[in-house]
Amino acid sequence: MPKKVKLLYASLVTLTILMAGMAFWMIAGLVQESIRIENSARDTLIGITSQTDYELQQVIDVLNQFRMRDPAADKHHLINRFDILWSRRETNTSGLAGRAYLMLPGAKSAMLRLEQLLTTTEESISKLNVDSPREARQLAEQFRSMVPILHSVTMEASRYTSATTSRLHDHLQQVGFWAKLFLPGMLFTGFLTGLIFWHEKRRLDQLSRDLEDTILIRTKDLQETNITLQEEIEERKQVEAKLIQAQKMEIVGQLTGGIAHDFNNFLAIIQGNAELLDESAKGQFSDNVDPILKASRRGSELTQRLLAFSRQQPLTPKSFDLSDLVDNMYVLLRRTVGETIDIYIKSEEGLWNAVADPGQVENALLNLAVNSRHAMPEGGEINIISFNFTAYDIFNRDDEELAPGDYVVLTVSDTGTGIPEEAKEHVFEPFFTTKKTGEGTGLGLSMIYGFAKQSGGHISLYSEVGHGTTVKLYLPRSRDEETSDLVEQTPSAFEKGKGESILVVEDDPDVRRLLKQLLSSMNYTVVTAEDTDSAWAYLEQESAIDVILCDVVLPGEFSGPEFIKALCKTYPSLNVIFMSGYPAGTANEQKLLGKDHIFLSKPFERHKLAQALRNALD
Repeated sequence: MPKKVKLLYASLVTLTILMAGMAFWMIAGLVQESIRIENSARDTLIGITSQTDYELQQVIDVLNQFRMRDPAADKHHLINRFDILWSRRETNTSGLAGRAYLMLPGAKSAMLRLEQLLTTTEESISKLNVDSPREARQLAEQFRSMVPILHSVTMEASRYTSATTSRLHDHLQQVGFWAKLFLPGMLFTGFLTGLIFWHEKRRLDQLSRDLEDTILIRTKDLQETNITLQEEIEERKQVEAKLIQAQKMEIVGQLTGGIAHDFNNFLAIIQGNAELLDESAKGQFSDNVDPILKASRRGSELTQRLLAFSRQQPLTPKSFDLSDLVDNMYVLLRRTVGETIDIYIKSEEGLWNAVADPGQVENALLNLAVNSRHAMPEGGEINIISFNFTAYDIFNRDDEELAPGDYVVLTVSDTGTGIPEEAKEHVFEPFFTTKKTGEGTGLGLSMIYGFAKQSGGHISLYSEVGHGTTVKLYLPRSRDEETSDLVEQTPSAFEKGKGESILVVEDDPDVRRLLKQLLSSMNYTVVTAEDTDSAWAYLEQESAIDVILCDVVLPGEFSGPEFIKALCKTYPSLNVIFMSGYPAGTANEQKLLGKDHIFLSKPFERHKLAQALRNALD
């Protein structure tokens, strides 16, 4: 064999061996890549379905803990697992992964049933506690009914991904088989075949990289979704905490209002009888009577503070200049806080007029100054600032409880010791105080809180231990440019009657007896009735009544105002005075009292009763 032919043959054999080796390498790489793509696709789709199965089982496990009364059962953990199951439902029905998932047989109906189950059980889940094993068992059975449905979708996902990717794998396996079978024929086409396989390998590498990038993106989206879900859960916890606090304050307010009503009736009996005793004894027992009257007045002030917290105190709202009110109180504040504390007052130029009860604003400012004085035993400074403020919506307000609108804000800041974090959520509760025993009743801030809410405003507090406290009182803006006189009028002199007839309608026998004695001592002719039926029967027999003194809350079918309203149809010229241990605001909220009705809040002193009678008669 010629040397040149041998060289050519050797070259062809070498080239064939090289091409065969290249073909084997390409085929092996192609099969490996197909297997990797198959596993990635299967893991992506099966992972979605399996995660949903897992989260469902987690909810069932926690419910079983409640069913078994397991001490480890945690309500917040149950709600958290429930919310995560909600998020799995959203993930399975949105985005590219959701579209792929919903293509599976039975997936759409499974997600619909899951949504219905979550919706119908959400309220039960939120109310469930460890002492409800029966409810926990029922809920666990409802969630357990979803297990075979979701499991069937998972099996469909496994079959779907296996069938889809296996077709590519089988195809490539066949290509490899026939390629190896016809390797002798690749002597002249091997190089071209190698180029084709090399190109395909590059394309598959790119597909693999794209798939890995997609998986990374989906994983990142899932992580962001989980973070968002955690933030929403935390926000929901904060909203629930605020709701619970607001409900607690409302319940305490209702309770204190009821207590104040009954207490006012007791004080009326004590105060009225003490005045009668003092008059009948002609001052002989003044040393004993005066402390009783003083204590009853202090008790009346206490009930007023309770009524202020429960938003039921009688208010006299007026349009006034807040800066003038603060300036007029400077001397009193200066004398109250002492020489070791400096007071600085500043008002915004062009300050709006506020609408509220000026007397209550003065009390609020005085209470805040006293609180600041107690917080600065070594001295310091108090800054009183007034400014205009507009609350637009929930996103740019200082406090979520502040309704949108225009306000005049009174800010009182001190450089005192501050309030501990654990005490901040209780500062507006009645009888809560951080002062020492005997230094305060704990009603100052609670009274301001109730007054602000009743006036349509708000109060907020910010404090840091060692850095002082700032309290902001929001008062509604007045649209009336003219201000009212802030000087309180003194009561008129005591004036007795001229024998006029008074009909007293009062259900409490002790109060009824007291009023009869008081009115008789003031030279009035008195007739009493314990309810509206008795009063109506008397009026049908004797209509010569000059004034009806009627309690607002009465037993029977009608309240006092309802009885008078019906009575005025027959006797339109009757003079009426209403009285109650509740303030006028309570009756006004129910639209029982008119603007011109005279109202007395129990307990009332004799000169106030006399003045009310003269106003009604004159």
